Amino acid sequence: MTGPHPWEFYESDYHFLEDAERPNFPRLWRALRRLEPLAGTTFLDLGSGVGWAARLALRRGGARRAVALDFARRPLDLGRRQTPEAHWVRGDGTTLPFATAAFDRVLAFGSLEHFPDLGAGLAELRRILRPGGLAAIVVPNFYVRTEQPREFRASGRAWERIFREAGFEIEGVGTDSGPAILKNRRPTRILIRLALRVASLIPPLRYQFVFVLRRP
Repeated sequence: MTGPHPWEFYESDYHFLEDAERPNFPRLWRALRRLEPLAGTTFLDLGSGVGWAARLALRRGGARRAVALDFARRPLDLGRRQTPEAHWVRGDGTTLPFATAAFDRVLAFGSLEHFPDLGAGLAELRRILRPGGLAAIVVPNFYVRTEQPREFRASGRAWERIFREAGFEIEGVGTDSGPAILKNRRPTRILIRLALRVASLIPPLRYQFVFVLRRP
């Protein structure tokens, strides 16, 4: 295998620095609300980046304990400064360093599709969720592409099949229509985000799917 390891992409020039500095809390909260009630729960922000979801789960949702896990050190260091009350763990989503049934709630927002082994990641997610626990998984539609080094995409029906085969029950499916239209002032990007927002009004063309999964 040649070339840099994928994690170097996130360490050397952090791709999400703009999101770290100007987080879209309403967008995150829309996904998190699908896990309510959060009060009193143990919560995992899986593939957390700077861990804004962990922050929201604690401060707005009332989670008893929130853990932010990412495989890159840089976003964890950035996040620890912002939310010191969360627990910060550097780890691999395909071999999670947690006990079986350790969490009541899990959010994976734009992270699962970048795992090197999707099946192993889902097996680990099922293992660390308690029976009856919920996970909100935000994953891209088949046409969504970013510059990240590893990316799995699928249609809504394909994602459904993948999650069911991994042993989850699907409680619901929502839409994440993408970044804020005026996230920045780049005209081309604004037009693209506007087009994606319109496309997301049609269920099969959602920009991203928000699957709510339950461990039986």
